[in-house]
Amino acid sequence: MNPTAARVLRKLPLAIVWLAVVWPFALWLLCRSDPELAVRTLLAAKRIGTQTGLGLLAVTLVLCLLYPPAPAGIRLLWSRMLLAVTSDRAPLTRAIAELEHFESAARHLEVGRLALVRNQVPLAEHHLVRAIELDDSIANAHHQLGLLRFRLTRYQEAAVSLLTALRLDPDHAFGDTLLHAGRCAFLLGDTATATRLLRDHERRHGGSRKSHLWLAETLQASGETTAATAALRYAAEPSKQRLTAEENWFRAKARAKLWGRRGGA
Repeated sequence: MNPTAARVLRKLPLAIVWLAVVWPFALWLLCRSDPELAVRTLLAAKRIGTQTGLGLLAVTLVLCLLYPPAPAGIRLLWSRMLLAVTSDRAPLTRAIAELEHFESAARHLEVGRLALVRNQVPLAEHHLVRAIELDDSIANAHHQLGLLRFRLTRYQEAAVSLLTALRLDPDHAFGDTLLHAGRCAFLLGDTATATRLLRDHERRHGGSRKSHLWLAETLQASGETTAATAALRYAAEPSKQRLTAEENWFRAKARAKLWGRRGGA
């Protein structure tokens, strides 16, 4: 995703909340100074809101028709926005307060991790970097910083952080570090390293819809079409249980890729 678009999407939930809070107060102030203007503003806002809503609905419907994974993508986006808005801020506030009394790498890591969950990226990066400055032997600090930079599409920096975490703990985060290190290598154009890391992940940790889709894309880039198709089929197979929004998204992408292949699902 384009970095600018990613930043906009991360800030969208907070912007919506602020707008919902400020709008009634602003309308009340306007009503006190000019009631007629307040009424006109309210009617105009309703009209714009209705037109915008209908436009977004039309675009969404067209997108869903032209690109079948779109519904899964919408569900994933909504899930992430909801998490950013509804996640409890109390643990983050408490961790920041504890840090003011005593600075340590572990406390900076906790603040950074919690901030990343809430999509407060600048705050998360500041504390994760500081945690590493205080103690560069904590694998999870490098892992979390790698995930943050991966999210920002700073893949070269992300790869450095993730590979450092792997050096400190080869099985860190139940293989998630290894998985993202492999994806970084692929996105940086190093398909040989990506194939090795993602194959290693599959061998040691099994896999998920996401890992098999990423493995399939890497194998395809390496010319291993048959193996890529097998990985896609694994990622696209139906589930007896309701998938998470993320797993559902990667399954939908795998199914879309299979449609263009002979014998695809």
